[in-house]
Amino acid sequence: MIFEYINFDNTREIIELDLDVDVKDEWVNISTKDKREFIKEFLPAYSSGQKLVLFDSNHKELLKFYKKNDINTLEKIDEVNHDAKLLFFTSGSSGFPVGAFKSEENIQAEVAVLKELVLKRDIKKVVVTVPFVHIYGVLAGLLLPLSLGGVKLVVKDDFLPYEVLSEAKEPNTLVVTTPVFIKALSKLSDEESLASSLFICSTGPLHVDDVEALEVKYDTTVMQLFGSTETGGIAHKFSTSSKWVPLQSVEVKSKEDKLSVSSKFISPYIIDKEIKKLSQPFTTEDIIELDDEGFTLVGRSNKIIKIAGKRISAIHIEAILETIPEIKRAVVELVYKKELLRSEQIIITIQADDKIPKSTIKKKIVECYGVLTIPFSVKYVQSIDLSAMGKKIIFN
Repeated sequence: MIFEYINFDNTREIIELDLDVDVKDEWVNISTKDKREFIKEFLPAYSSGQKLVLFDSNHKELLKFYKKNDINTLEKIDEVNHDAKLLFFTSGSSGFPVGAFKSEENIQAEVAVLKELVLKRDIKKVVVTVPFVHIYGVLAGLLLPLSLGGVKLVVKDDFLPYEVLSEAKEPNTLVVTTPVFIKALSKLSDEESLASSLFICSTGPLHVDDVEALEVKYDTTVMQLFGSTETGGIAHKFSTSSKWVPLQSVEVKSKEDKLSVSSKFISPYIIDKEIKKLSQPFTTEDIIELDDEGFTLVGRSNKIIKIAGKRISAIHIEAILETIPEIKRAVVELVYKKELLRSEQIIITIQADDKIPKSTIKKKIVECYGVLTIPFSVKYVQSIDLSAMGKKIIFN
């Protein structure tokens, strides 16, 4: 395989890989942080059948876990080894990262479905802005281009939005990216037609206004993927559609309003303190509204707030608050307090240049969702940073 790597000084290297290498009969960790070195190490090893462990080595707690635990000696690892080929870890945004083993069938079946979704686009070039330790980065950013064959893969460790736009100008380009880039690209002053290009976005929620802004500005199309490390891909949608359509071979049901999934992509085993076998159907913590056309994602069960009798995702409220010009980023959390009759309170964390009247925040929420009767508090922090996958991180 041949790929093009853009250095920090914007010089370019064309790198050709030999995909046939010797392998070890054990789990091996790929720890390199450089995308060029990752590809050079991962693709030959994966293609040759090496069992690989992938995780963000900047995650200190996960790094400690890995150093203390040899994956090759964990209880039940022999059972896992019959099927598993890759081990990914979640981001740990809702607790300590969970490890998800992926079998050859998990990987190849999902790549085949992704390939089918983009075949009509006649993709000639793939540009990747996401890190490869994430399952989405590996599937869409590496194995999909490999499966398409004959495409030019272009990577850089830290793309700037205008650089991504420049790459996307080339006809029939697929951009594998995150909500952060979708939002940033729509704010550039450039006017370009990217009608033959396609943007694939995953890893986090993307507000419909950001999708519409990008598509209108550049005459292009955004396809969103929804899933998790454990489940693999679950559904997709194009443009500003509110309905998620299950991916081919994925069966979706509603179990007590929660998303229940059966598919070829679900991990056979996970590491959650110990190795556990996953059964299907697998019920997630996502609250959905399901009909014949697909499903609407209401939000995570622990991130849903009732306002004026409606269930509202805290993430939706964050997006609305970020439309206030003074607010750069916002994080909305729902906490439970026994002393409150409603047992609910909203905590809003804000990054802004100046403090904003609480009444302004309440007015914005009420305008969009109706009467707000739940008590809320506001706190300000110097920085709400983003992880490599675009998830918000608060530093107090």
